[in-house]
Amino acid sequence: MAKKGYVKKVFPGNNTSLGFYSFYDHIITPDATRIMVIKGGPGVGKSTFMTKIAETMINDGFDCEYHCCSGDNNSLDGIVFPQIGVALIDGTAPHVLDPKNPGCVDEIIHLGDYWDENGIRKNKAQILSCNRDTGRLFARSYRYLRAAQAVYEDWEEANIEAMDFGRANRTAYDLITEIFAGKPISPKTGHERRLFAAGITPAGMVNYLDTILLPYQTKFIIEGDPGTGKSTLLQKVANAAVERGYDIELYHCPLNPAKVEHVMIPGLSVALTKSIEPHNYVPQPGDRVIDMNTCLSPEIRAKFADIVAAASRLFNDLFAQATFYIGQAKKEHDRMETFYVPHMDFAGITSLREKTLHRIRKYAEEKGFKA
Repeated sequence: MAKKGYVKKVFPGNNTSLGFYSFYDHIITPDATRIMVIKGGPGVGKSTFMTKIAETMINDGFDCEYHCCSGDNNSLDGIVFPQIGVALIDGTAPHVLDPKNPGCVDEIIHLGDYWDENGIRKNKAQILSCNRDTGRLFARSYRYLRAAQAVYEDWEEANIEAMDFGRANRTAYDLITEIFAGKPISPKTGHERRLFAAGITPAGMVNYLDTILLPYQTKFIIEGDPGTGKSTLLQKVANAAVERGYDIELYHCPLNPAKVEHVMIPGLSVALTKSIEPHNYVPQPGDRVIDMNTCLSPEIRAKFADIVAAASRLFNDLFAQATFYIGQAKKEHDRMETFYVPHMDFAGITSLREKTLHRIRKYAEEKGFKA
């Protein structure tokens, strides 16, 4: 396998208007080859442990999913090697994860075995203080995100008043007919995998949609203002795919995880994505654009123009304030790491990483792959 593997980046959890929201159960199926749950405190090297293994396997030619951390988008919450069914996942707060099928599938890798407990205990007061401050800052950011979501709903409501839902329903019907022409309802429904393509992070809204969309031959770009039925259209397509037996990937809205923003149908090499602030996608040659604003009444839209403009300004202000506090929380987390790092046996962790990499390669060989 001389060619480098393909890297896809996603978010398994997110900072949302509902607080921290997790799709950790969708990182990999429970019947995987191996799931390694990594435990340990901040600064013990969990992300580096996964990154180094991922880099080696990618260079060996294996595809890899980077499951990025919404609290620090330069850090990892997990990695998955889909060709061999192996995942390494950070199992510490706020996304606590424990083995469900211990021994036969899941195991714990505890990096806490490599720290000097006495050294860390000397910093107990500072660690507890950092933890409290981090929790307060995240709670404050979630209050601002809830406020932003409320404003966004008012923005949507103004546009809903102007919607021609009959035309929107026809648009969805025509799209489903085009995508699934001649594909009958299946006696066995498809499987749904749910993740986030974007994250609300200290750097603002960050998305890796390009890494998700690249392999797909046919792309439909759903454009339109808030409230124009984009998520409803996507959900209808997703339901139609599952009814016809296709496995799909659903990528949810970071602000409001109840909404679907992107639908991938690997079996048809078809991708559908929303393009709207703050996660615009620029259509490429060959992409199909569906503009849901064509379903809006220009007269009614003009009537609510001032309300929409005010909601847009307020939403952006609240969202910016939320990400500011997420950034402050990251600074506290970074400070907490300094109380752990000096007391870690990183040479021992490096040795463990090499042994873990060797085991993963063995799993690959059992699947018939040769590095």
